[in-house]
Amino acid sequence: MSVGPLEIVIVLVLALLVFGPKGLPQAGRSLGHAMREFRKATQTARTELGLDEVTEGIKDLKSSMNVDLGLSDIKSSMSVDLNAASAAAVVAPAADKPVPVAAAGSDTTPVEAAAEAAAEAAVDEPVAAEAAGGDGA
Repeated sequence: MSVGPLEIVIVLVLALLVFGPKGLPQAGRSLGHAMREFRKATQTARTELGLDEVTEGIKDLKSSMNVDLGLSDIKSSMSVDLNAASAAAVVAPAADKPVPVAAAGSDTTPVEAAAEAAAEAAVDEPVAAEAAGGDGA
């Protein structure tokens, strides 16, 4: 999140209204002094606790792991071309099943032709069962 110029202007106008023209410089000095003391205290705490050395050690370890393991090579080898992956996902019809094709001059699509062929087979099965002596149900 960043603070834009409009937000800064609004805060300054509110500070001017709250502290007044005479109290605003004193409030600014007090705020600056408090920030300076806070930075000094955090720097002292860092050096006393040894956090700077720990942070530097972690950075060194992290950089050595990237070099030793070759993570950049692994990342580049794992990149996937989505266009190639989607093209490979298209499955061709099985070779043992014929694909219905509409006859020349026919106004039916291959899907409609397949549906008609399936319907004809469903109608012919009970007739063939009756002829063979079955009850058909």
